[in-house]
Amino acid sequence: MTDATEKLGRFGHHPDPAIDFCVEVEIIENEWLNIQIGFAKNTPTKDELGKRLAQAMNFRVGGDLNAIAAKQLLRSLEADMKAVAA
Repeated sequence: MTDATEKLGRFGHHPDPAIDFCVEVEIIENEWLNIQIGFAKNTPTKDELGKRLAQAMNFRVGGDLNAIAAKQLLRSLEADMKAVAA
């Protein structure tokens, strides 16, 4: 048994950066849905979620098709959040 641990990606979910990003986008999407339906237990505030979304928007997806689709979803979520805030 080894003592070595794999370094997780920037978002802390998975060692593969593209998978790590995709998981982060899924979490943001689900937390946004929780906010919209009023589920408050362990849900971040809109400001906290906005900061998380902004950090994810800085991720460069490269050529990974799943990450590209996740970035499109993230852009859609960002537009929806801005529309609700206005």
